[in-house]
Amino acid sequence: MIICKELEKSFKTKEELFDALRVSKKEIIGIKKAQILKSFEKDSNITIKVKPLDATKLSTVVKDIDFDDNYYYIAVNSTRILDSHRDLHLDKLWNKSVKDLQGKNYLVDTHILSMNTTIVRKENIEMLTAIVPFSMIGKNYKGETEILIYKFHKDKIINAVAKEWLQSGDAIEASVKMRYTDIVLAMNSQAKEDKEELKNYNNYIDIIANKEDFEDDIYYFWAVKQAQNLQESSLVLFGSNHVTGTIQENKNEQSDDTQKTEAEKSLQERKEYLLNN
Repeated sequence: MIICKELEKSFKTKEELFDALRVSKKEIIGIKKAQILKSFEKDSNITIKVKPLDATKLSTVVKDIDFDDNYYYIAVNSTRILDSHRDLHLDKLWNKSVKDLQGKNYLVDTHILSMNTTIVRKENIEMLTAIVPFSMIGKNYKGETEILIYKFHKDKIINAVAKEWLQSGDAIEASVKMRYTDIVLAMNSQAKEDKEELKNYNNYIDIIANKEDFEDDIYYFWAVKQAQNLQESSLVLFGSNHVTGTIQENKNEQSDDTQKTEAEKSLQERKEYLLNN
């Protein structure tokens, strides 16, 4: 049986699944675009444990941006990961937000937008994107991801608890408040009426970095081409996007056995999450 969460149904064949998705595609996309999503509330397998990204290491990877040790760089979202709702964030997802919303978004505590929970005021935050290896944000996926970064001067943190936490180096997580504005259905369907959906599938299936997290074949997904970062992003204790930006020690310094054990443990944890949600 093939389970489709969007339709809350199970299907015997992928063809039956495709038929049902085809009929409901516009309605599902409409619902997805109407929702205001917070990463830590969104039932997904993609949350980043966050320490400030290392400016020195970023400078070696991203050549067209000058990184400064006097600033914190927090990755609040990443691309190329398929979540348990079959949403796939594509590169350039945040281009419009970065262009239109500079100086308009806060960094807050757990999506509570108030004076007491503000960590950095909006006028002191610069939003930017960068393509970095997954390893730079502490993940063992192959290849690269585009991250949305909140950059702010270390002296501009006005929340004492958050400041201490960031300085301590303890891992917390980041969560972006967002609304999808451009999303398409991708299906591995050979039906003539699904020509566009098959094209989407072929265009994007190979960029999914976490295929191994899924026990079953990936017959369809929703490719998110553009999203709006609404008002703020947050530091949270537990998020849902486990890929939000931590620099870790060089994995080459670990033994092969240790790397294999940690990778297998991480993979099993992600598979269990997907199966149980």
